[in-house]
Amino acid sequence: MKKLTLFLLFATFVLIACRTSKVEKEEKWITTPSGLQFRDIIEGKGEMPKPRQKVTINFIMKLEDGTVIEDTYKSGIPMSFVLGNKDAIEGLEEGVATMRVGGRRVLMVPPELGFGGHSYRGIPPNSKLIIEVELMKIE
Repeated sequence: MKKLTLFLLFATFVLIACRTSKVEKEEKWITTPSGLQFRDIIEGKGEMPKPRQKVTINFIMKLEDGTVIEDTYKSGIPMSFVLGNKDAIEGLEEGVATMRVGGRRVLMVPPELGFGGHSYRGIPPNSKLIIEVELMKIE
């Protein structure tokens, strides 16, 4: 009985240790000089966009409390914009600029790279945005 208890205790510690290191790996955030934070969910295998190229993305934009602001997966209408034309918020452009086609990334966009002190489509002023973005294609 003692051996079984020791074995179960050891197995529990091993499982906890494995799970902890996996979580730490998953939660590796990179912070850019501008203050944008991101972590890759899937690193794409395709090409990386260059300035002035048109990119097409799918994304889910949320507030910090989890309120969904926009979801192009749900609407079925991906978003396209030209990098550098300021057609998208600065944090989204910066986050997409270093992705590869097929990649998925979570962005934590500070207010100054989002909508700043302005409210927009249900987004309160000075809101931090969480955007899960997938780079679908480059033209």
